[in-house]
Order: sequence, then structure tokens, then C-alpha cells
Amino acid sequence: MTTASGAAAKPAKPAKIDPATGSPKRGFRTYGRSGWAVALVFAFLYAYHLWGGVANLLGVVSSFSSFGVDVTGGIWALLIAYAAVPLLVYVAALLVGRTLSTGARIVVFAVGFAVVSVISQDLLTLS
Repeated sequence: MTTASGAAAKPAKPAKIDPATGSPKRGFRTYGRSGWAVALVFAFLYAYHLWGGVANLLGVVSSFSSFGVDVTGGIWALLIAYAAVPLLVYVAALLVGRTLSTGARIVVFAVGFAVVSVISQDLLTLS
């Protein structure tokens, strides 16, 4: 076929089909508005734990220094882990949920948030 200008029209690329479901594969390019809305809502929930980790990191270090106590390597490891876990789990949930439907993506983010909550409480208990 030719267009009005005489150039041949390029055929559209066929969508990649998932053999298991028979539906088009989803990825970051097809995340959709609802998928990004879910990711944004859960980003605020994960940011709550991230903020707590950063606040404890700064607060504990300043408290130790005000009392003249050295911060040991174990304390540093716990504080850094407490600040990094929410970010790492959020990125993992974002990557796992990229090929899922919106409802399944909500479940993945909710399970990830539960994991972050449990790990944060465990790290607080250890320190």
C-alpha cells in the first residue's frame, strides 16, 4: 500500500503474546495509568518507613556522639539496613509487578509493605 505521498506505509509491529495466558505481554512501557497510580500510592507508604530509617540513622548517631560513645560496626549495619530495606523492597515489588495486572500488582506491593514492616520491627528490636 502507498500513502498519499507515494511512500510505502510501515506495517505495525505485532504485540508480543504471552503463551501462558494468550494476552499481550505487559512491561514498563505498558504499565498503564492505573499501574503507575498504584505504584505512587505505595511509594508514599514505603517512604514512611524510609523516612523512619533515615531519622533513626541520624538520631542514633547524634545521640551516641552526644554521650561520647563510639558507634560500632554492628550498629552501623543495622541502621543502614533499616534505612535501605524499604527502598530495596519497593524496587523489587516494582520489578515483580511490572508484568502483572493492576489487582495483582496491588497484592505484590501490599506483601512487600508487610515484609518491610516486619523487617523494620526486627531491626529495631535488634538495635
